[in-house]
This record gives sequence, C-alpha cells and structure tokens, in this order.
Amino acid sequence: MKIVIAAEKHIPEIIELWKEFMDFQKDIDPYLGRGEDGHIKFENQLRDLMKSEDTLLLVALDKDHVIGYSLSLTPRTLVLKSETYGFISDMVVQSNYRRQGIGEQMLAKIYEWFESRNIDRIELTVVAKNQIGYSFWRKHGFKDY
Repeated sequence: MKIVIAAEKHIPEIIELWKEFMDFQKDIDPYLGRGEDGHIKFENQLRDLMKSEDTLLLVALDKDHVIGYSLSLTPRTLVLKSETYGFISDMVVQSNYRRQGIGEQMLAKIYEWFESRNIDRIELTVVAKNQIGYSFWRKHGFKDY
C-alpha cells in the first residue's frame, strides 16, 4: 500500500469512493444525499482543482487499485489577518480497508504539504453523527470549532 499524488487515471476510482462515502453520509443524515448528477459535478470540480497549486489530491493504492483518497486545499481569505489556512475537504478510505493506518498515512502527507506552505491552521468539517470520521479526527487532535 502506498500514498501518492492522484493522477488523471485515478479519477474514476475516486468518484466511486466518493459515491460510497456520500451514500454512507446519507444514511446518517438524508440531507447529505448526493444529487442525481452529483458525481459528474464532483468529477468536474476535481479536474479543475487538480490544476491548482493550492490543491493536494492524494490516493491510497493497493497495487494499482484506489482504496482511499484525500482532498486538501489552501484557500485564501482577504479579510483575516492570516490570509491562508489549510482545509481538509475529504478523506475517504474504502470500508474494508479501514483501521489499517491508511488515514493516518494520508494525514501525515497532508501535514507535510501544509507545512511546506507555512500553514499553521488546519480546518475541516465532519458530521458529528459520523462516529467513524468524528473519532478519527478527535484522535488526531482536532477539536470542535
């Protein structure tokens, strides 16, 4: 298993993981259900984001099969003292690969990337009822904000 920067060829498998994740979220809260063409919009968004130096899209690979992905950004704000911060948008690991340290390995790469950009504030959103995700982020020092 290895963690690498995503390439164009990984996008179809990332989309399938995204669908699995969104369906999982929908079971927690129906409001979070994906739209009929949500996967198409997400794919278009990913392709655009991959072109930006302010985006880190990682994949976890088992051989050549995508078993996880993460999407991190360094958005800019014009109104706060600190103009940039780190934002972890997504981190998904295929259900049968969870609890094997894959999320931690992706998070280590994300931290390295943020550090290389002098980012000292990292934010993310997680549904509080998503016990798997919520406990992962709490375990790694993230607090409610």
